[in-house]
Amino acid sequence: MSYVVLARRYRPQTFEDLVGQESIVTTLRNAIRFNRVAHAYLLAGPRGVGKTSMARIVSKALNCQHGPTDTPCNTCDICRCISEGKDIDVLEIDGASNRGIDEVRNIRQNVNYAPSRARYKIYIIDEVHMLTREAFNALLKTLEEPPPHVKFIFATTAVNRLPETVQSRCQRFDFKNISIHDIEKRLLDISKAEGVQIDPLALHMIARYAKGGLRDSQSVLDQLLSFCKDTVSLEDVNFVLGCIDEDKLLGMFDSFVKKEVSSALEIVDTVLNEGKTCGEFIDQMLLCIRELLIFSSCGQDAKWIEFNTSLIQRHGKSFSGDTLLYMIQLLSETRVRTTDSLLHRILLETAIIKLCRMESIGSLHEIAEKIASLEDRFIKLDSKDTEKKQEIIPAQKPLVPEMVSEPISEGYTTIKNESKNIEMQHDEKSLWEKILFTVQGEKKIYLVTS
Repeated sequence: MSYVVLARRYRPQTFEDLVGQESIVTTLRNAIRFNRVAHAYLLAGPRGVGKTSMARIVSKALNCQHGPTDTPCNTCDICRCISEGKDIDVLEIDGASNRGIDEVRNIRQNVNYAPSRARYKIYIIDEVHMLTREAFNALLKTLEEPPPHVKFIFATTAVNRLPETVQSRCQRFDFKNISIHDIEKRLLDISKAEGVQIDPLALHMIARYAKGGLRDSQSVLDQLLSFCKDTVSLEDVNFVLGCIDEDKLLGMFDSFVKKEVSSALEIVDTVLNEGKTCGEFIDQMLLCIRELLIFSSCGQDAKWIEFNTSLIQRHGKSFSGDTLLYMIQLLSETRVRTTDSLLHRILLETAIIKLCRMESIGSLHEIAEKIASLEDRFIKLDSKDTEKKQEIIPAQKPLVPEMVSEPISEGYTTIKNESKNIEMQHDEKSLWEKILFTVQGEKKIYLVTS
């Protein structure tokens, strides 16, 4: 009998087996339980998160001989045929190879026929975004008003490529990446069922490598079981996946702190001689810097990430946040340049030398505070110099011109002030004439003299 890979052997068969999609599972189970099943569903999300498995489970729940039920039996003939992909009334179509308008015309013709033995005729179109524009247009009318015995389930990894007219005719469910914890738990159950002992650190490394895809992690575990047989260690995972040893990564950060260029370049030479590429090395460095940056910004409160304990204990406070941002920017630019250049090793070594020679980068707030303190010191020094100059130059008395009054003619009276002798003239007659002349010119009041 031919070997069946782990991803197929441990494929979810019921709603309870699906990992990491609790909200979608609850919605679809309630729809089946309360007879509120839509005529078309659109399952969108990354690869390996359970879209096609969900489509098969929904098909079994609707067509089970003991249903419709949200707990398909998986023992009746219809359930077993759907699980194997052989049921005549549940058609799984690959959208990449059946993308033309002729295939869609066949679907439009066949939907009018009743199912052979099941309750519903269900069309599961995987990678539906690969259909042509003409095929989508031909499907619109059937998708909007299908016969009561027909259900459509679409699965796609690029929902943005689907026309809005198609999306509006479906109930859309967005599948999310599966967490590292859920992947570890599922892989541990599989390893126990296979009778294999696996190191928890190795399990964590596999889950991180899968990047949210359970199927990818199962494929890696399948490969490791062929390599290790009964026991899987962290060294085995690093060797099979081509990962860089943790000691080398920590040693590289030690070189950055100590500014030892020779030791850093020696690590680069060792890694490249082991068959790793410059891109793989930079990717591993960026993942470590990401953990340090999140720890520097959020501390232990970051519950969405599982920190590398050795890395955080050793270099959690070795770099400032702005320094880590500079490191990410430099390595990211180097990563892009290495893909287009044959001199990728020179570019990598140049970036490593820059990181070893860099000084600690302070934040803008710290720089502003330093500038403000320098300005205050300068102002204080300037004020002290001004005070010293005022002490050296004696104060001078203001020059006041002396007023000298001399008698001009008779009839003037001289009035002496306490400080100065000031002469004032008093001519009563001339003064009264001036007053009368002013009043008569303005014509505002009349003076009557007796």
